[in-house]
Amino acid sequence: MITLYDMKTLHTGTRRGLSPHTWKVRFALRFKGIPYTLKCIEIGDIEATAKSIGALPTGKKVDGSPRYTVPFIQDSKTGKIISESFEIIEYLDVAYPETISMIPKGTRVLQGYFADAVYKIIGTQILPVYASAMPTPYQTRETTEWFRINRPQFTKLSPEQEKEGWEKFRSELGELAKLMKETDVFAMGDRVSFADCVLFGQIIVLKFFWDEETTEWKEMMSLHGGRWSRLITAYYNLPDVEIQPEDPSS
Repeated sequence: MITLYDMKTLHTGTRRGLSPHTWKVRFALRFKGIPYTLKCIEIGDIEATAKSIGALPTGKKVDGSPRYTVPFIQDSKTGKIISESFEIIEYLDVAYPETISMIPKGTRVLQGYFADAVYKIIGTQILPVYASAMPTPYQTRETTEWFRINRPQFTKLSPEQEKEGWEKFRSELGELAKLMKETDVFAMGDRVSFADCVLFGQIIVLKFFWDEETTEWKEMMSLHGGRWSRLITAYYNLPDVEIQPEDPSS
């Protein structure tokens, strides 16, 4: 069984978790049909938890010390512990060859560059929207305090700043939509890939801030002819492979 680690929120059930990078892995696991459990931990406990199971750091802090982030996984089938979403999904392709490959042969570099581009161009534009929504009723007290200390830029924006961030996000998504055929569900047309994991992660995490009935989420799902709604629907139309914990708060 695969255990996938994410940041803790006050959501329960399938809405638990916060990181868009963890959602990439959840997307891949569902399309692959691989069962997993999601273990949500306080943001301040990520480093200690990663070290305790032997997960590698994913970068360096400003002071040069190792930086640990979610997601990371522990696979009891193989004994492997893998950090970082791209590495995890590439591992799943190799360790579970009977499932659909998210990084088709010959596309590794392209998939990686696409992920970087989406994060730098689209992901950075949505940060002001995230920031304006914090703190939310679904954040734990520890998460709220962590962001206050470590991410002071994540503060409430003026209505003008929030509008500007949202418009830039929509604009960048629109540029991407122009590159895809009108009927395409996935970035590669009718074939799902890591690129879709990335797009899904950036979009679905907005549900952490907006409920389905909010004007913002409905607008998101109607953008560009409902293209992003079709991607979300493709995910939810598949059988859920997440094994829910006995304790709904875990």
